[in-house]
Amino acid sequence: MKMTTSAIPLIGAITLVSCANPSPQSANFGCSGTDSPDHQLRACIVEVGKFPPPLNESRVDIRDTSGKLVASRNFGSPKGDEGRSVVHSAWTPDSNFFVFSTQSSGGHSPWHWNTYFYSRKKNKFALLDDTIGAVIKSNFKVKAPDIVEATVQGTASDPSDIQTGHVVTRHLGSL
Repeated sequence: MKMTTSAIPLIGAITLVSCANPSPQSANFGCSGTDSPDHQLRACIVEVGKFPPPLNESRVDIRDTSGKLVASRNFGSPKGDEGRSVVHSAWTPDSNFFVFSTQSSGGHSPWHWNTYFYSRKKNKFALLDDTIGAVIKSNFKVKAPDIVEATVQGTASDPSDIQTGHVVTRHLGSL
């Protein structure tokens, strides 16, 4: 096959671009889970309980792209009925927080969805309920950059209400 002189610069340009922008390496997180939006961390929800869902218990592992365990929080219990199971989870759009709601594996306080978050900067887990009140709905929302909206116990007319509640919004970076 005869190559024209105009094709040689084109082939050189294609080669240069492909070498300058190598294909991204596949991360080896070592578990299935939810990647942070910047793809630098993965939150893995691992079943650790003695019973199948919905009575299972969970462990949350945060791993880096090499698979190294960065942080872990175990919600298992010795008998398998006093721990917690992750029900809903999400990373904040800025990749700095992993938020997750849990339910009791033994059916205790079925109205209360303890909601936790992992802080990348502090490299630790915290209970969101400690700062906003008892979360009564599992389906919190996250918004840019680090905002979480959760429904907590109480209304203006009934502070003990666990059916309706009210929505609380927090910047996780301020906690």
